[in-house]
Amino acid sequence: ASARVKVPHRSVQQEVLSKGEIQKVLEDLRVNEEWYYPIFAVWLGTGLRNSELIGLSWECVRLEEGELLISRTLRRDGVATHRRLWGGTKTGKSRVVPLREDLVVLLEEHQKQMAALGLDSKRGLVFVTPKTHGHLYDSGLERVWKRSQRRVGIEPRRLYAQRHSFL
Repeated sequence: ASARVKVPHRSVQQEVLSKGEIQKVLEDLRVNEEWYYPIFAVWLGTGLRNSELIGLSWECVRLEEGELLISRTLRRDGVATHRRLWGGTKTGKSRVVPLREDLVVLLEEHQKQMAALGLDSKRGLVFVTPKTHGHLYDSGLERVWKRSQRRVGIEPRRLYAQRHSFL
């Protein structure tokens, strides 16, 4: 009765994908999940937090400067809900995230596609759901992420850990 059982915490390092694995998953997404490809390409190419990516608006995308201004987030309101609330960044400070040239080109093309659908590509959210064009959900993104990993023969890993794959 007095014995203590230590349960090891899951190490984020165990869930980090290699560069080759990331390339396989991104290629799979480009071919099989066209709507989601820009989302994951930007995510894996910048290391944004979930709420930062979900709340990224076009007014914070500086394509000419090749950077993103991260000054707010779209956070979950509770654990088991899809409701989101605007909030500040984790540190309470804004920051600038540089974009590689390929991501600038991808976002330019994405912006044109969103404008062609009649979505606000000046102040609206950069990434939205394919059906309702509302904000993204962690659970929906997680399903797409794991589905893609399975297709390329990788044991599915948590999506949030991929911030560390970027780092």
